[in-house]
Amino acid sequence: MKFKLLVVLFCAIGLSSHSSFAQITESPRVEEQSAKYVKIKRVELTDNYTIIHLQFSERSGLGQQGPLRLPDFKGQQQQGAGSIWLDPETRLYKPGDINTKFRFIKAENIPTDQQRKSVAAGETVDFVAYFERLTPGIEIFDFYEGRAQSKTEQTWNFYGVHITNPLKKTSSKKSSAPQKNPAVQKEEIEEAPLIKEKEPVRAVEEEAYGVIKGTVYDGKTKQPIPAEISYVEKGDSLQIKSSSGKFRIGLDPKESYTLKVLSKGYYGESKELSLADSAGKTSFNHDFYLSPLKVGETIAMPNLYFETSKFTLLRESFAELDKLASMMRDNPQIRIRVEGHTDNVGDFDKNIELSTKRAESVKQYLVEKGIESSRIEARGYGATRPLTKSGSEEQRRKNRRVEFVITNT
Repeated sequence: MKFKLLVVLFCAIGLSSHSSFAQITESPRVEEQSAKYVKIKRVELTDNYTIIHLQFSERSGLGQQGPLRLPDFKGQQQQGAGSIWLDPETRLYKPGDINTKFRFIKAENIPTDQQRKSVAAGETVDFVAYFERLTPGIEIFDFYEGRAQSKTEQTWNFYGVHITNPLKKTSSKKSSAPQKNPAVQKEEIEEAPLIKEKEPVRAVEEEAYGVIKGTVYDGKTKQPIPAEISYVEKGDSLQIKSSSGKFRIGLDPKESYTLKVLSKGYYGESKELSLADSAGKTSFNHDFYLSPLKVGETIAMPNLYFETSKFTLLRESFAELDKLASMMRDNPQIRIRVEGHTDNVGDFDKNIELSTKRAESVKQYLVEKGIESSRIEARGYGATRPLTKSGSEEQRRKNRRVEFVITNT
């Protein structure tokens, strides 16, 4: 008899403690991540924490793939081996909502103070990151750090992590408690406004947000390519690395953005965006088509501006030219031919002269930025190579352009 009572007692204890067990999602589905050698093994949701179990697998030759950086963790390749650490500014986001984020609290088996944990080639490291508890009902989140620290590090970002985190059920049963006396009810009515004052604060935190998403493609093959998207938000330089070319970025409605898109072996592009000037639109889709850096490839420079009928560069051109100079510094073997073009209005010879001087102005700017003159050829074609033969002003504007051609890689 006593034995049966003990069994019943242990069962009761087990059932009563079950409600305090963590909500666990094993091997959650991840829509996109920046590095395949890091994976999320398990996500636990307790009363106080979101606990993420991760695994890093050191691979030989990892450093040959370009800058190493992990999404809130950072890895650094050193002579065939490597080292990792976890940035304490790692955070979790509700996808597309920059105002709903959950801060990092602590980590296990990985340093968080910029010290490094060494890992040998082929070694596997399991580590754990603790964050604030995700709000019930958020069943998809982004794991994001993305701050550029150095070119020897790579950030691991995870986008669209799917977990089980249902909304808490609220009881629909009516209370069977006895009626309280009028005096007590009066006191509770007087105190009620103090409780309700907290609700507007929560509403302010959930203000409107925006999002831009798209894919980065090879401009020739139209196939997706790995890319890095960088931008500045509230003074922070942020980076997103996408191995598939797909990206999704939450936007602050009060901020203006310049998105810069880079991919190894391609000429980068940029896009300016401001929600304040978008007539209330908050969701944007934009794909980027990057030109490969191959011999014979002609690449347009749409953001070059000159004084009317002159070859003096305007300040609005400097960002485009700085991008070209940066590409040539990063690829010292590349040589280019800068080509100037005009429309067919005016004297033929003067158009040839103007287009030549504009190409030479571009070359001079690049030389002043430290690019060797021998790597740049300048040539003007006047109106002899039009993009379109239409006589409208819009079409003539397309013909007035400066391009560059890759002549050596």
